[in-house]
Amino acid sequence: MAAKKPAIKKTIAKAKPKSKAATKAKQKAKQRPKTKAAAKAQPKKTSNRTPLPTPHSPLLAPYAKLPAVKRPPNTPAVPQQIIVEVTLLLEQAKVKLEAYAAHLRALDRKRLNKMGVKREGFAQRAFRLAMDNPEFLPNYLTRERYIDDYDHYVIMQSAVDADGQVHELLRNLNTENDDVFYTDGLDYYASVKEAAKRRVDASESVFEDLAPFFKHKKSPDTGETKKQQMRDIKGYVKGTKEGIAVIENIKPKTEGGVHKVIDEQFRNTEQFKESEQGEFKE
Repeated sequence: MAAKKPAIKKTIAKAKPKSKAATKAKQKAKQRPKTKAAAKAQPKKTSNRTPLPTPHSPLLAPYAKLPAVKRPPNTPAVPQQIIVEVTLLLEQAKVKLEAYAAHLRALDRKRLNKMGVKREGFAQRAFRLAMDNPEFLPNYLTRERYIDDYDHYVIMQSAVDADGQVHELLRNLNTENDDVFYTDGLDYYASVKEAAKRRVDASESVFEDLAPFFKHKKSPDTGETKKQQMRDIKGYVKGTKEGIAVIENIKPKTEGGVHKVIDEQFRNTEQFKESEQGEFKE
């Protein structure tokens, strides 16, 4: 019989525990700055976020030369020369029309006929039929006069339409100018108010002159608000105010209804009868 081979025992070398000095050396090596060559070799991390523009960024270059405007207007400001020219033209139109329309009074405006859409349609149709059938015109209304009145009506309507458009444009411009001018006053008031808080010389008198415009006077008819009532009640509880507060709250309750009908009727049904008996002697 063949002899058995001796079993070979494998020995696994156990790792020796590292010393504290070796671990500290490794940590220091990780914290050391990398060389330029190692930094170039590593790929850069990319992110999907778009970088915010810095003050010196080329994205803000087109806006660098723009002036600082608090509220940019929707439309450019009208030059004052154009406003003066339009005002002079309107004054001339007023002088020309004043001699013909100054005599109209308020009672005349109520008495005279006004034309809306319905009446205008009737007048247009009547004029067209009158031109086709002039034999039905009354004696005091000639064909030539009717045509002249129609021409005056058409020209006047064109003038009124143009005046309405000009009035709308002027009203829009006036609204924008009012907003700009009033906002300038608010900005100045806010600046003066801040200066008065900081005790800047000669600012308190200006603030006291403008402050009354923002004080709302309470009318005696208006009652107290809920906030004021709660402030008063808290003052009564804390003892800082004098007064009496009566609070009553009764929640509604559902109960069975009662239906009662009381009918009292008085009638004169009592009758009195009297009977007398006697004898008559002759």
